Amino acid sequence: DTHMTNPFQKIMMATSIVYMVLGLILIIWPDQARQIICYLLGAAALLYGLYRIIDYFARKQHSEGGVQIGVALGIACVVLGLFLLFKANTVVAVLAGVIGVAVVIDSILRLQIALNLRRVTAAGWLALFITALVTLVFGILLLFNPFNAVKVATIVAGAALLVDGAFTLWGLIKTRSIRDRRTVIIK
Repeated sequence: DTHMTNPFQKIMMATSIVYMVLGLILIIWPDQARQIICYLLGAAALLYGLYRIIDYFARKQHSEGGVQIGVALGIACVVLGLFLLFKANTVVAVLAGVIGVAVVIDSILRLQIALNLRRVTAAGWLALFITALVTLVFGILLLFNPFNAVKVATIVAGAALLVDGAFTLWGLIKTRSIRDRRTVIIK
């Protein structure tokens, strides 16, 4: 059974190490990491858009329905790609604003639910109220100071990746040492 799990375990180990490295990069250089992600997404969108446009003109026979969509999608992707490449900060601010609005609305609804729960019963309402307040503050921060909020979110995401990778790695090492002990006993 050791041969069966080996390739899978190697993939899991590699993935967890990648997670930990990515996590560290996001924690140590959140702003640069965010910019690089924007540039990579921009380049990918740009290349895909160009491919769709070239593909359209390279093909001889065109089905009338799919044609316009192919070119339109290509142009849209090129525009999106250029925007991501040259206006990365604007994209971050706009996205942060949109997410901020959603988080604020969601938090206010949860505050209302918490207060309703408090009227009916005392159980569990306080935890919901506190988490709703925390997310409300984060939502407001996203609206009024997107870059600091995004930086904090980037660092939190990095920490989550780091912890996830570390736990997976630790689990793999544990199971391997248990298996090694078992094979020694069997022999």
